[in-house]
Amino acid sequence: MKQFQFSTRLAALLLALVMLLTFAACGERGSESSSSEPTSSEPSSSQSGVPAFVNPLGDVDLSAISEPVTPSDDLLKKINDAYNVNNDVVGWLSIPDTNVDDPILYHPTDNLYYERRNLSGAYDWYGCYWADYECKFGDRNSISQNTIIYGHSMDDNPEGLKFSQLKKFLDIDFAKNHPYLYFSTPEDDMTWKIFFVGYVDTKLAYNYPEMKTADYQALLDELDARNQYEYDVDVNTSDKILLLSTCTYPTGYSNPTIDEATKFLVVARLVRPGEATPDTVEITANPSPKAPNNGLN
Repeated sequence: MKQFQFSTRLAALLLALVMLLTFAACGERGSESSSSEPTSSEPSSSQSGVPAFVNPLGDVDLSAISEPVTPSDDLLKKINDAYNVNNDVVGWLSIPDTNVDDPILYHPTDNLYYERRNLSGAYDWYGCYWADYECKFGDRNSISQNTIIYGHSMDDNPEGLKFSQLKKFLDIDFAKNHPYLYFSTPEDDMTWKIFFVGYVDTKLAYNYPEMKTADYQALLDELDARNQYEYDVDVNTSDKILLLSTCTYPTGYSNPTIDEATKFLVVARLVRPGEATPDTVEITANPSPKAPNNGLN
């Protein structure tokens, strides 16, 4: 896998501007990502929370374009070793004190290709971790606005396999002491600060890699209402986010329709340039998170 290095900030800026001009339109989702496509119109740039200025890219926030960080040799080796097994590897996801420390696969046309395939492409009931087929990859300036990664959870046991481990974040002490996700590409070592843990239904348009500003803000507002916690982490439409999506079983397998319509998410935003990364984060329990609209209510 080719590793890109940027010797100057100007090179990174030019690359980011090119990528920002080539956003792909959203298409149909696979069965794992079945929400309806957002349809709201684009508001003025004054709603994005950044200073107004004139530039050929409209309301793109150039201040969010930051210098990539070269991954460590150990991380690059893990990514490259996985890539040598399967050229669909695009990055690496690691979550401290869980068993999630694995490559991320990507298929450009079939959103469910890796649902039941392992790294080598062989059938595997537990599949692997895979990214939404409309996501873009590269460094922090060229990746998608919303990088979506799917993985299986066969039960709600936080000690279970694959993304069942995400349920550990339902323990408030664990969440306080594990405020970051680490998803990196060969081009960039990236840290993501968690701001959401909770449940959504598949009718919510949470799994679109690119959204209009109004739709993005609407998603952030919905996540805020549904959050199991009140995080001391601000997030706005200038931020890029990492969204981990998996299954959950609110009816305890008694109603498969409702279970299949409900997802458990952990969502984080990319750490901003110069932002401090303390070992813990302030969290309080949300006394009344908005429930998923999946037929239970």
